[in-house]
Amino acid sequence: MRPDNTVDEIKARLDIVDIIAEHVDLKRSGQNYKGLCPFHAEKTPSFTVNPSRQIFHCFGCSKGGDLLAFTMEYENMSFQEAVSYLAEKAGVRVQERLNESKESRGLKENLHAMYREALDFFKSNLSSSRQASSYVRERGLTGETLEKFSIGYSTTDRDALFCRLKKMNFPPEHIKASGLVHFGEKDPFDFFRDRLMFPIFDSQARVIAFGGRIMSPSKSAPKYINSPESPLFKKGDSCYGLHTAKSSITKKGYALIAEGYMDVIMCHQYGFDNAVAPLGTALTTGHLRKLKRFSGKVLLVFDGDAAGAAATRRSLELVYTGGMTAKVLSLPQGEDPDTFLRKNGAEEFRRAMSRAVSPVDFLLGASGKNKMDAVKGMLQLLASCPDPLMQDETLRELAEKSKASELTLREELKKIRQGGVRTDPRYRNSETAPRTAAPWTAGINKEEQMLLRTILAVPHRAAALLGGIDAITMESDFVSGIFEKIRTVMASGKNDGFSVDELLSACSSDEKGFIAKLTVSTEIDIDNADAAIQDCLRVMALKDIERRIQSAQETGDDVRALLLSKKEMTKKAHGEPSC
Repeated sequence: MRPDNTVDEIKARLDIVDIIAEHVDLKRSGQNYKGLCPFHAEKTPSFTVNPSRQIFHCFGCSKGGDLLAFTMEYENMSFQEAVSYLAEKAGVRVQERLNESKESRGLKENLHAMYREALDFFKSNLSSSRQASSYVRERGLTGETLEKFSIGYSTTDRDALFCRLKKMNFPPEHIKASGLVHFGEKDPFDFFRDRLMFPIFDSQARVIAFGGRIMSPSKSAPKYINSPESPLFKKGDSCYGLHTAKSSITKKGYALIAEGYMDVIMCHQYGFDNAVAPLGTALTTGHLRKLKRFSGKVLLVFDGDAAGAAATRRSLELVYTGGMTAKVLSLPQGEDPDTFLRKNGAEEFRRAMSRAVSPVDFLLGASGKNKMDAVKGMLQLLASCPDPLMQDETLRELAEKSKASELTLREELKKIRQGGVRTDPRYRNSETAPRTAAPWTAGINKEEQMLLRTILAVPHRAAALLGGIDAITMESDFVSGIFEKIRTVMASGKNDGFSVDELLSACSSDEKGFIAKLTVSTEIDIDNADAAIQDCLRVMALKDIERRIQSAQETGDDVRALLLSKKEMTKKAHGEPSC
């Protein structure tokens, strides 16, 4: 199936309301559905979905477009990834991916296939290993949890998985790229051996890598290892457990961030199913950026030791830079979520969560007698925060709890910011953050908007509409560019109309947003569309001739003919006879 046909088939099978409703609480509002925008923080719904046009628009942040545009923005996907993702939901077979080489497609497809094969292999080994089975029982993992996280075991055999993949005729270079097999100077051997296996999934629940905990401790072998990075797996962007936690994160309004595999698994087993963890590395901006798609709030639950406290401080800096909000749960010394839950149960953990503190309380509490160091550290965090409301609230809290002068703190923060403290330019998630006008907002008058809105509502009459527009110079290059794209789309079609979907596929993100805004904002009165169009064209023609008169006067040219034309147009506008 060709890519353009694939997109058409996907849109025919999927409803944008159903897809967006998986992530946004939508409520019917007249002809549209409305909800809180998932792309920026807001208290009053400005996110609108039009089911008849299969389009969305947010009047707060100006994002808009079709089903593909939403998926690309929300899931942080490329066009090809969004098509594949939606095709799978729609049950459409994708045989071709745009702008991707045949070799690259083949490698990724084989990686997915090899990881699925490895997943089945490891899962089948678990029950046959007395040591691994005994270990998961000792750790208190239920059969339901083992299945939910697809936990398995890699045997002690040197090349059992390699032989299995080789028999399936995967190319040796692809097997090597998977990271499942190590190709040394001698014969290849399995990368994971004698380890409890934790599959790592992407947000679409596809296995992309593995982590392994050694079963027979060795001085020369690390306790935990992860797959090396591959075209599918980037450690700094992948959160363990996100594939099963993302819906809960959205519903509960925050992500619980722990440190390790077992912490996440045990949290889910005890009902805290919004838990995730970074993968063998410190929390990164990549992790937070991915989590922010589901919620802008996090609860940091790191180990109750010095290393855990240090990790919390580092994480808070990233949280503030990303414009997110956080609370901190400090567990008793030597405890982590895994051990705490198994020892004390869900209710006690829930009570501990209710005592989670703000970053201000955490830093002041961890500072001991060095309060001023904590205050300065908090100011440094605030300097990287792009949300002025969050800054203001936190400054008041810091002044109150540190007994420092709020005015002094504000002056110090100002000095720090003037000293060049970096803020994150990617932050777009605060309703109070300064907004710059989108480039298309300049010079677009209401007549141009009405014409574009009308042609979108009645695309089958586009040819007649464009004929009246051709004689008029538009004020807005942006709108003129959209009309030019409409002409191009029509030229490739078989009739006088055009497809709005085809138009969107040819538009930039700003153009998509503007088209979506016009589509969902107001219903066109189709019965009176012709009269509205003629009114717009008359006003635009009058403005056009006024500009020409002014230009001619400035250059000293004869304006008598232009003035006569203006007089005739004015008479017609008022219904007067022209002679």
